[in-house]
Amino acid sequence: MSHTAIVPDHAPLRNYLLQHRLPLYYSKPVMAHIETYMAAATAKGFRGKVVDLAEYSDRHRTTLGHFLAEGKWDEAVLQNKVKTESLRQVVEIANRTNEPLFVIHDDTIAKKTKPSSRAASPIERTGFHHSHLEGKVVWGHQVQATVVQSNGISLIHSMDLYDKTNTHPDGTVYTKIDRLCDMASTLPLPPHSGYVLVDAWFTTTRVIDRYAAAGYHLIGGLKTNRILYPQGIRVSVQEFATHIRKEDVRLVTVNNASYWTYRYEGALNDIDNAVVLLCWPEHAFGESKALRAFLCTDVSLETETISAYYAKRWPIEIFFRQSKNNWASIRIRFVQPPPLSAYGHCWLGRIYIAQQAWGSLVRLATDCVPFVSKSNWIGFSLSTIADSEAFLFTWFVKSLS
Repeated sequence: MSHTAIVPDHAPLRNYLLQHRLPLYYSKPVMAHIETYMAAATAKGFRGKVVDLAEYSDRHRTTLGHFLAEGKWDEAVLQNKVKTESLRQVVEIANRTNEPLFVIHDDTIAKKTKPSSRAASPIERTGFHHSHLEGKVVWGHQVQATVVQSNGISLIHSMDLYDKTNTHPDGTVYTKIDRLCDMASTLPLPPHSGYVLVDAWFTTTRVIDRYAAAGYHLIGGLKTNRILYPQGIRVSVQEFATHIRKEDVRLVTVNNASYWTYRYEGALNDIDNAVVLLCWPEHAFGESKALRAFLCTDVSLETETISAYYAKRWPIEIFFRQSKNNWASIRIRFVQPPPLSAYGHCWLGRIYIAQQAWGSLVRLATDCVPFVSKSNWIGFSLSTIADSEAFLFTWFVKSLS
Protein backbone atom coordinates (compact mmCIF):
# COMPACT_ATOMS: atom_id res chain seq x y z
CA MET A 1 0.00 0.00 0.00
CA SER A 2 1.42 3.39 -0.99
CA HIS A 3 2.20 5.90 1.77
CA THR A 4 0.18 8.49 -0.16
CA ALA A 5 -3.12 6.66 0.37
CA ILE A 6 -5.91 8.70 1.90
CA VAL A 7 -7.73 5.46 2.73
CA PRO A 8 -4.85 3.25 3.96
CA ASP A 9 -6.97 0.10 4.29
CA HIS A 10 -9.36 -1.41 1.75
CA ALA A 11 -11.66 -2.65 4.51
CA PRO A 12 -13.62 0.64 4.84
CA LEU A 13 -14.06 0.77 1.07
CA ARG A 14 -15.18 -2.85 1.02
CA ASN A 15 -17.73 -2.17 3.73
CA TYR A 16 -18.94 0.88 1.84
CA LEU A 17 -19.46 -1.20 -1.32
CA LEU A 18 -21.21 -3.91 0.69
CA GLN A 19 -23.51 -1.26 2.10
CA HIS A 20 -24.64 -0.54 -1.46
CA ARG A 21 -24.99 -4.28 -2.24
CA LEU A 22 -22.60 -4.16 -5.18
CA PRO A 23 -21.52 -7.81 -4.65
CA LEU A 24 -25.00 -8.74 -5.87
CA TYR A 25 -24.01 -7.37 -9.29
CA TYR A 26 -20.26 -7.97 -9.49
CA SER A 27 -17.91 -10.92 -9.05
CA LYS A 28 -15.09 -10.93 -6.47
CA PRO A 29 -12.38 -9.99 -9.05
CA VAL A 30 -14.46 -7.04 -10.24
CA MET A 31 -15.03 -5.91 -6.65
CA ALA A 32 -11.29 -6.12 -6.00
CA HIS A 33 -10.60 -3.90 -9.02
CA ILE A 34 -13.20 -1.36 -7.93
CA GLU A 35 -11.65 -1.19 -4.45
CA THR A 36 -8.22 -0.67 -6.00
CA TYR A 37 -9.40 2.14 -8.25
CA MET A 38 -11.27 3.89 -5.44
CA ALA A 39 -8.20 3.77 -3.18
CA ALA A 40 -5.89 4.98 -5.95
CA ALA A 41 -8.19 7.74 -7.22
CA THR A 42 -8.45 9.25 -3.74
CA ALA A 43 -4.68 9.17 -3.16
CA LYS A 44 -2.38 12.14 -2.94
CA GLY A 45 -0.60 12.80 -6.24
CA PHE A 46 -2.73 10.43 -8.33
CA ARG A 47 -2.09 11.14 -12.04
CA GLY A 48 -4.73 8.93 -13.63
CA LYS A 49 -2.24 6.43 -15.03
CA VAL A 50 -2.45 2.65 -14.83
CA VAL A 51 1.00 2.54 -13.23
CA ASP A 52 -0.44 4.55 -10.32
CA LEU A 53 -3.19 1.98 -9.87
CA ALA A 54 -0.62 -0.80 -9.55
CA GLU A 55 0.69 0.76 -6.33
CA TYR A 56 -2.62 -0.08 -4.66
CA SER A 57 -3.06 -3.62 -5.95
CA ASP A 58 -1.28 -6.96 -5.85
CA ARG A 59 -2.09 -7.40 -9.54
CA HIS A 60 0.13 -6.40 -12.43
CA ARG A 61 -0.65 -3.12 -14.14
CA THR A 62 -1.41 -4.91 -17.44
CA THR A 63 -4.23 -6.76 -15.66
CA LEU A 64 -5.63 -3.48 -14.37
CA GLY A 65 -5.41 -1.89 -17.81
CA HIS A 66 -7.07 -4.89 -19.43
CA PHE A 67 -9.98 -4.62 -17.00
CA LEU A 68 -10.49 -0.95 -17.89
CA ALA A 69 -10.37 -1.55 -21.63
CA GLU A 70 -12.03 -4.96 -22.00
CA GLY A 71 -13.47 -5.96 -18.63
CA LYS A 72 -16.92 -7.58 -18.75
CA TRP A 73 -19.09 -5.95 -16.12
CA ASP A 74 -22.20 -3.82 -16.04
CA GLU A 75 -20.80 -0.34 -15.52
CA ALA A 76 -24.34 1.13 -15.59
CA VAL A 77 -24.92 -0.28 -12.09
CA LEU A 78 -21.98 1.68 -10.71
CA GLN A 79 -22.97 4.78 -12.62
CA ASN A 80 -26.47 4.63 -11.15
CA LYS A 81 -25.00 4.20 -7.66
CA VAL A 82 -22.93 7.34 -8.20
CA LYS A 83 -25.99 9.30 -9.31
CA THR A 84 -28.05 8.05 -6.39
CA GLU A 85 -25.35 8.75 -3.80
CA SER A 86 -24.47 12.22 -5.09
CA LEU A 87 -28.13 13.27 -5.03
CA ARG A 88 -28.78 11.66 -1.65
CA GLN A 89 -25.92 13.52 -0.01
CA VAL A 90 -26.65 16.90 -1.58
CA VAL A 91 -30.37 16.66 -0.79
CA GLU A 92 -29.47 15.74 2.77
CA ILE A 93 -27.25 18.83 3.01
CA ALA A 94 -29.99 21.04 1.55
CA ASN A 95 -32.42 19.66 4.12
CA ARG A 96 -30.05 20.21 7.02
CA THR A 97 -28.96 23.72 6.05
CA ASN A 98 -32.15 25.05 4.41
CA GLU A 99 -30.02 25.98 1.40
CA PRO A 100 -31.09 25.71 -2.27
CA LEU A 101 -30.25 22.65 -4.32
CA PHE A 102 -28.28 23.47 -7.49
CA VAL A 103 -27.97 21.28 -10.60
CA ILE A 104 -25.16 22.46 -12.87
CA HIS A 105 -24.88 21.37 -16.50
CA ASP A 106 -22.11 22.09 -18.99
CA ASP A 107 -20.17 20.54 -21.83
CA THR A 108 -16.64 20.69 -23.18
CA ILE A 109 -14.46 19.17 -25.89
CA ALA A 110 -11.55 16.77 -25.37
CA LYS A 111 -9.57 17.88 -28.38
CA LYS A 112 -7.70 15.24 -30.41
CA THR A 113 -5.45 15.23 -33.45
CA LYS A 114 -7.49 14.36 -36.51
CA PRO A 115 -6.30 10.95 -37.78
CA SER A 116 -5.09 10.31 -41.28
CA SER A 117 -7.68 9.00 -43.74
CA ARG A 118 -5.50 5.88 -43.95
CA ALA A 119 -5.41 5.29 -40.19
CA ALA A 120 -6.19 1.64 -39.47
CA SER A 121 -7.52 2.20 -35.94
CA PRO A 122 -8.76 5.76 -35.34
CA ILE A 123 -10.14 6.67 -31.94
CA GLU A 124 -13.82 5.82 -31.90
CA ARG A 125 -16.67 8.25 -31.24
CA THR A 126 -14.59 11.28 -32.14
CA GLY A 127 -15.88 13.88 -34.55
CA PHE A 128 -16.03 17.54 -35.46
CA HIS A 129 -17.50 19.79 -32.77
CA HIS A 130 -17.74 23.56 -32.48
CA SER A 131 -15.48 24.78 -29.68
CA HIS A 132 -16.89 27.92 -28.04
CA LEU A 133 -13.55 28.36 -26.27
CA GLU A 134 -11.53 28.44 -29.50
CA GLY A 135 -14.29 29.84 -31.69
CA LYS A 136 -13.87 27.19 -34.37
CA VAL A 137 -14.63 23.58 -35.23
CA VAL A 138 -12.22 21.06 -33.71
CA TRP A 139 -11.81 17.27 -33.75
CA GLY A 140 -12.30 15.26 -30.57
CA HIS A 141 -14.75 13.94 -27.99
CA GLN A 142 -17.53 16.14 -26.71
CA VAL A 143 -18.35 15.60 -23.04
CA GLN A 144 -21.42 16.57 -21.03
CA ALA A 145 -21.17 16.73 -17.25
CA THR A 146 -23.54 17.42 -14.39
CA VAL A 147 -22.60 18.57 -10.90
CA VAL A 148 -25.03 18.75 -7.97
CA GLN A 149 -24.37 21.27 -5.22
CA SER A 150 -25.75 22.66 -1.99
CA ASN A 151 -24.25 24.87 0.69
CA GLY A 152 -21.04 25.18 -1.34
CA ILE A 153 -20.52 21.40 -1.54
CA SER A 154 -20.22 20.02 -5.09
CA LEU A 155 -20.37 16.40 -6.22
CA ILE A 156 -20.01 14.98 -9.72
CA HIS A 157 -23.36 13.46 -10.68
CA SER A 158 -22.79 12.24 -14.21
CA MET A 159 -20.49 12.53 -17.19
CA ASP A 160 -21.23 11.26 -20.69
CA LEU A 161 -19.71 11.31 -24.14
CA TYR A 162 -21.99 13.04 -26.62
CA ASP A 163 -22.52 10.78 -29.61
CA LYS A 164 -24.00 12.42 -32.69
CA THR A 165 -25.04 9.04 -34.04
CA ASN A 166 -27.57 8.49 -31.23
CA THR A 167 -31.13 8.97 -32.47
CA HIS A 168 -34.71 8.88 -31.26
CA PRO A 169 -37.00 6.05 -32.42
CA ASP A 170 -38.28 8.33 -35.18
CA GLY A 171 -34.74 8.77 -36.52
CA THR A 172 -34.12 12.34 -35.32
CA VAL A 173 -30.79 13.10 -33.63
CA TYR A 174 -30.65 12.81 -29.83
CA THR A 175 -29.21 16.21 -28.95
CA LYS A 176 -27.50 17.62 -25.87
CA ILE A 177 -30.70 19.52 -25.11
CA ASP A 178 -32.59 16.22 -25.16
CA ARG A 179 -30.20 14.79 -22.56
CA LEU A 180 -30.72 17.76 -20.25
CA CYS A 181 -34.48 17.51 -20.60
CA ASP A 182 -34.48 13.77 -19.89
CA MET A 183 -32.33 14.29 -16.79
CA ALA A 184 -34.91 16.66 -15.31
CA SER A 185 -37.33 13.78 -14.75
CA THR A 186 -34.70 11.85 -12.76
CA LEU A 187 -34.12 14.60 -10.19
CA PRO A 188 -35.82 14.70 -6.77
CA LEU A 189 -38.05 17.55 -5.73
CA PRO A 190 -35.76 20.08 -3.98
CA PRO A 191 -36.37 20.28 -0.20
CA HIS A 192 -36.64 24.08 -0.19
CA SER A 193 -35.77 25.59 -3.55
CA GLY A 194 -33.93 24.32 -6.59
CA TYR A 195 -32.10 25.93 -9.49
CA VAL A 196 -30.56 24.55 -12.64
CA LEU A 197 -27.50 26.55 -13.72
CA VAL A 198 -26.52 26.54 -17.40
CA ASP A 199 -24.69 28.65 -19.95
CA ALA A 200 -26.34 30.45 -22.86
CA TRP A 201 -26.33 27.38 -25.12
CA PHE A 202 -28.76 25.54 -22.83
CA THR A 203 -31.05 28.46 -21.95
CA THR A 204 -34.01 27.33 -24.04
CA THR A 205 -37.76 27.17 -23.51
CA ARG A 206 -37.69 23.36 -23.58
CA VAL A 207 -35.15 23.16 -20.78
CA ILE A 208 -36.98 25.82 -18.74
CA ASP A 209 -40.31 24.00 -19.04
CA ARG A 210 -38.94 20.54 -18.22
CA TYR A 211 -37.13 21.72 -15.10
CA ALA A 212 -40.09 23.83 -14.01
CA ALA A 213 -42.18 20.66 -14.10
CA ALA A 214 -39.56 19.01 -11.86
CA GLY A 215 -39.66 21.90 -9.37
CA TYR A 216 -36.56 23.84 -10.45
CA HIS A 217 -36.07 27.41 -11.63
CA LEU A 218 -33.46 28.14 -14.28
CA ILE A 219 -30.62 30.65 -14.07
CA GLY A 220 -28.57 30.76 -17.24
CA GLY A 221 -26.54 32.84 -19.62
CA LEU A 222 -28.50 34.60 -22.35
CA LYS A 223 -27.36 35.37 -25.87
CA THR A 224 -27.49 39.07 -26.68
CA ASN A 225 -29.58 38.47 -29.80
CA ARG A 226 -32.52 37.23 -27.69
CA ILE A 227 -35.67 39.35 -27.94
CA LEU A 228 -37.12 41.38 -25.07
CA TYR A 229 -40.39 43.33 -24.92
CA PRO A 230 -39.88 46.41 -22.73
CA GLN A 231 -43.11 48.43 -22.75
CA GLY A 232 -44.34 46.03 -25.45
CA ILE A 233 -41.57 47.05 -27.88
CA ARG A 234 -39.74 44.19 -29.61
CA VAL A 235 -35.99 44.69 -29.27
CA SER A 236 -32.87 42.51 -28.91
CA VAL A 237 -30.84 42.51 -25.72
CA GLN A 238 -27.89 44.07 -27.50
CA GLU A 239 -29.95 46.90 -28.99
CA PHE A 240 -31.80 47.50 -25.73
CA ALA A 241 -28.46 47.84 -23.93
CA THR A 242 -27.54 50.85 -26.09
CA HIS A 243 -30.39 52.83 -24.49
CA ILE A 244 -29.33 52.13 -20.89
CA ARG A 245 -27.75 55.08 -19.12
CA LYS A 246 -25.39 55.14 -16.16
CA GLU A 247 -28.17 56.29 -13.84
CA ASP A 248 -30.23 53.22 -14.81
CA VAL A 249 -27.70 50.71 -13.48
CA ARG A 250 -26.20 49.92 -10.11
CA LEU A 251 -22.97 48.30 -9.04
CA VAL A 252 -23.30 44.68 -7.90
CA THR A 253 -20.35 42.84 -6.33
CA VAL A 254 -19.99 39.06 -6.70
CA ASN A 255 -16.92 37.18 -5.47
CA ASN A 256 -14.86 40.38 -5.13
CA ALA A 257 -15.67 41.51 -8.69
CA SER A 258 -18.03 44.42 -9.41
CA TYR A 259 -20.42 44.78 -12.35
CA TRP A 260 -22.76 47.52 -13.51
CA THR A 261 -26.11 45.73 -13.63
CA TYR A 262 -29.48 46.60 -15.18
CA ARG A 263 -32.52 44.52 -14.20
CA TYR A 264 -35.27 43.87 -16.74
CA GLU A 265 -38.40 41.99 -15.72
CA GLY A 266 -40.95 41.07 -18.34
CA ALA A 267 -41.61 39.00 -21.43
CA LEU A 268 -39.18 37.34 -23.84
CA ASN A 269 -39.91 35.25 -26.91
CA ASP A 270 -41.81 32.14 -25.67
CA ILE A 271 -41.40 33.24 -22.02
CA ASP A 272 -44.20 35.19 -20.35
CA ASN A 273 -42.21 36.64 -17.47
CA ALA A 274 -38.61 36.39 -16.30
CA VAL A 275 -35.74 38.50 -15.00
CA VAL A 276 -32.91 39.43 -17.35
CA LEU A 277 -29.74 40.99 -15.95
CA LEU A 278 -27.57 43.05 -18.30
CA CYS A 279 -24.07 43.30 -16.88
CA TRP A 280 -20.84 45.13 -17.68
CA PRO A 281 -17.53 45.00 -15.79
CA GLU A 282 -17.01 48.01 -13.53
CA HIS A 283 -14.54 49.66 -15.92
CA ALA A 284 -16.32 48.76 -19.17
CA PHE A 285 -19.83 50.14 -18.88
CA GLY A 286 -21.52 50.64 -22.25
CA GLU A 287 -19.01 48.58 -24.23
CA SER A 288 -20.94 46.18 -26.46
CA LYS A 289 -18.25 43.48 -26.39
CA ALA A 290 -18.21 43.53 -22.59
CA LEU A 291 -21.98 43.06 -22.27
CA ARG A 292 -23.19 39.83 -20.65
CA ALA A 293 -26.82 38.86 -20.09
CA PHE A 294 -28.35 36.35 -17.69
CA LEU A 295 -31.88 35.01 -17.34
CA CYS A 296 -33.65 33.89 -14.17
CA THR A 297 -37.15 32.41 -14.12
CA ASP A 298 -37.54 33.10 -10.39
CA VAL A 299 -38.65 36.74 -10.40
CA SER A 300 -38.76 36.83 -6.58
CA LEU A 301 -34.96 36.76 -6.29
CA GLU A 302 -33.01 39.95 -5.69
CA THR A 303 -30.48 41.02 -8.30
CA GLU A 304 -27.53 40.28 -5.99
CA THR A 305 -28.90 36.83 -5.22
CA ILE A 306 -29.30 35.92 -8.90
CA SER A 307 -25.70 36.95 -9.57
CA ALA A 308 -24.42 35.03 -6.54
CA TYR A 309 -26.38 31.91 -7.49
CA TYR A 310 -25.12 31.94 -11.08
CA ALA A 311 -21.55 32.17 -9.79
CA LYS A 312 -22.08 28.80 -8.12
CA ARG A 313 -21.77 27.08 -11.49
CA TRP A 314 -18.07 27.91 -11.53
CA PRO A 315 -16.90 24.55 -10.03
CA ILE A 316 -17.82 22.72 -13.24
CA GLU A 317 -15.76 25.21 -15.27
CA ILE A 318 -12.84 24.65 -12.87
CA PHE A 319 -13.24 20.92 -13.29
CA PHE A 320 -13.02 21.16 -17.08
CA ARG A 321 -10.17 23.65 -17.06
CA GLN A 322 -8.00 21.71 -14.62
CA SER A 323 -8.60 18.56 -16.62
CA LYS A 324 -7.68 20.15 -19.94
CA ASN A 325 -4.47 21.53 -18.49
CA ASN A 326 -3.34 17.95 -17.92
CA TRP A 327 -4.52 16.25 -21.10
CA ALA A 328 -1.25 16.85 -22.90
CA SER A 329 0.69 14.88 -20.28
CA ILE A 330 -1.35 11.68 -20.84
CA ARG A 331 0.26 9.20 -23.23
CA ILE A 332 -2.31 6.40 -23.02
CA ARG A 333 -4.72 6.33 -25.94
CA PHE A 334 -7.68 3.97 -26.25
CA VAL A 335 -8.58 2.93 -29.79
CA GLN A 336 -12.00 2.01 -28.38
CA PRO A 337 -12.39 4.13 -25.23
CA PRO A 338 -14.32 2.57 -22.35
CA PRO A 339 -17.56 4.38 -21.54
CA LEU A 340 -17.24 7.19 -19.04
CA SER A 341 -19.45 5.27 -16.66
CA ALA A 342 -16.59 2.78 -16.35
CA TYR A 343 -14.84 5.42 -14.25
CA GLY A 344 -17.72 5.49 -11.81
CA HIS A 345 -15.52 3.83 -9.19
CA CYS A 346 -13.52 7.06 -9.02
CA TRP A 347 -16.65 9.16 -8.55
CA LEU A 348 -17.82 6.72 -5.88
CA GLY A 349 -14.46 7.12 -4.16
CA ARG A 350 -14.92 10.88 -4.17
CA ILE A 351 -18.39 10.52 -2.67
CA TYR A 352 -17.08 8.05 -0.08
CA ILE A 353 -14.51 10.61 1.10
CA ALA A 354 -17.18 13.29 1.31
CA GLN A 355 -19.45 11.01 3.32
CA GLN A 356 -16.70 10.07 5.78
CA ALA A 357 -15.87 13.74 6.28
CA TRP A 358 -19.23 14.14 8.12
CA GLY A 359 -21.77 16.06 6.17
CA SER A 360 -19.55 16.29 3.06
CA LEU A 361 -17.01 18.75 4.39
CA VAL A 362 -15.03 18.47 1.16
CA ARG A 363 -15.73 21.70 -0.69
CA LEU A 364 -14.78 23.33 -3.97
CA ALA A 365 -13.47 26.83 -3.39
CA THR A 366 -14.12 29.41 -6.10
CA ASP A 367 -10.38 30.03 -6.46
CA CYS A 368 -9.90 26.46 -7.76
CA VAL A 369 -8.45 25.13 -4.48
CA PRO A 370 -10.49 22.30 -2.93
CA PHE A 371 -10.32 22.25 0.82
CA VAL A 372 -11.66 20.52 3.91
CA SER A 373 -12.89 22.57 6.81
CA LYS A 374 -11.37 20.24 9.41
CA SER A 375 -7.64 19.95 8.84
CA ASN A 376 -7.32 16.92 11.13
CA TRP A 377 -10.05 14.94 9.34
CA ILE A 378 -9.45 11.23 9.98
CA GLY A 379 -5.87 12.04 10.96
CA PHE A 380 -4.81 13.48 7.60
CA SER A 381 -3.44 16.94 6.93
CA LEU A 382 -5.36 19.62 5.03
CA SER A 383 -2.76 19.75 2.25
CA THR A 384 -2.94 15.99 1.71
CA ILE A 385 -6.72 15.98 1.33
CA ALA A 386 -6.73 19.09 -0.87
CA ASP A 387 -4.11 17.58 -3.16
CA SER A 388 -6.02 14.31 -3.51
CA GLU A 389 -9.27 16.12 -4.31
CA ALA A 390 -7.64 18.21 -7.03
CA PHE A 391 -6.11 15.18 -8.71
CA LEU A 392 -9.28 13.14 -8.36
CA PHE A 393 -11.39 15.77 -10.09
CA THR A 394 -8.73 16.19 -12.76
CA TRP A 395 -8.55 12.48 -13.55
CA PHE A 396 -12.14 12.06 -14.68
CA VAL A 397 -11.68 13.88 -18.00
CA LYS A 398 -8.01 12.96 -18.36
CA SER A 399 -9.12 9.34 -18.61
CA LEU A 400 -10.69 10.15 -21.98
CA SER A 401 -7.37 10.94 -23.58
